[in-house]
Amino acid sequence: MNMDTRYKNLIIPAAAVVILAAVIITITFCTGDRSKNRYNAALYFYNEQQTAIEAENRTIHYTDRQELAELIVGELIKGPESAKSRRVIPSDTKLISVSGVEDGEVIVNLSREFQTGDNKNDVLAIYSVVKSLCAVRGIDRVKVVTDGTDILSADGSIIGFLTDQDINLSTDTYNSEMREVTLYFPLNDGGGLGREIRSIRVTDQQPLAQYLINELIKGPQTEGLYASLNGETKIHSVEIMNGICFVNFTQSFIEKNTGSAEQEKLTITSIVDSLTELDNIERVQILIDGMRVHDFGSINIFGLFARDESVIAK
Repeated sequence: MNMDTRYKNLIIPAAAVVILAAVIITITFCTGDRSKNRYNAALYFYNEQQTAIEAENRTIHYTDRQELAELIVGELIKGPESAKSRRVIPSDTKLISVSGVEDGEVIVNLSREFQTGDNKNDVLAIYSVVKSLCAVRGIDRVKVVTDGTDILSADGSIIGFLTDQDINLSTDTYNSEMREVTLYFPLNDGGGLGREIRSIRVTDQQPLAQYLINELIKGPQTEGLYASLNGETKIHSVEIMNGICFVNFTQSFIEKNTGSAEQEKLTITSIVDSLTELDNIERVQILIDGMRVHDFGSINIFGLFARDESVIAK
C-alpha cells in the first residue's frame, strides 16, 4: 500500500511536467505567430516575355520595417514563384545591407553580381527594387549600389535615388523616346542668355532634369552661344522633391566653372532657367558632393535659386 502511494506521488508530478511543457509550447507557438506582422508585398519581376516588370503578390511576415525591407530584397533575389514570371536580379546576388529605412531614403547595397553588364537589364533590376520597396509606407526614395559603389547609367551618369513616380507607371519598361527640351546658354556678345530648343533621346532610367544638366555640359549646338558649364563638369545626381530640384555636382563644378562674376552668374542662371522650364521644378538647390556650400567664386550658392528671365535675350 505504501509502495503504491510512493509511485503515485512520483507519477503525478511527471504528468504535470508533460502537461505544463505542452502548454508552454502552445503558448509560445501562438505568441510567435501573433508577434509577426503580415505584409502583402508587390514584388516586381520580368514578365514571361522579359519585356517589362510586373508585380507578383507575396505575403511576408516581419517584426519591424527594417526587417521588412531586408526581406523584400531577399525575396526579389530568390525570384518569382509564378511560372509566368522571370527573375530580374541574378540569383547569385548577395544582400550586403539596407540602410536609411527609418528616414524614408533607403540605400540598398548589393554584391557586384547584381550588375550583369547589360545596362537595360541592370536598370530594370534597379526598378524592381525601387518599386517593391517604395510600396512600403514611409519609404519614399530608394538608391541601389553595388559593393558600396554607385551604379552608372548608359551615359555614364550616376543612377541616384529614385521614387516610384520616376519610373514609367504605365508599363514599367525601359522606355526610350525623343523629347523636345529648352536650354539656355550664354550669348557670345555678352547679352545674357540665348534660348536653344533641341530634341534629345531619353529613357525612364533617370529624371528628365538630369538629362538637361547633361545637355548643358555638352554645350550649345547653335551659333552665337557658348557653353555655360565646362565639359569636364561631373554630376552625382539630380533629384526633385516638392518642386525643388537638387543638382548634386562633384567638386569639379567649383574647380572648372569659376571665372568672372558675370560668367559665374550666367552659369547659375543657365542651370536654373533650363531646369525651371519643366513643370515640376520651381526652384533649384546646388549641392557639391551632397553638401550645400557658400562659395562659387563671387556668388553665394548656399540658398535656393528661382527662375530669372531678366537675362534671357528677347
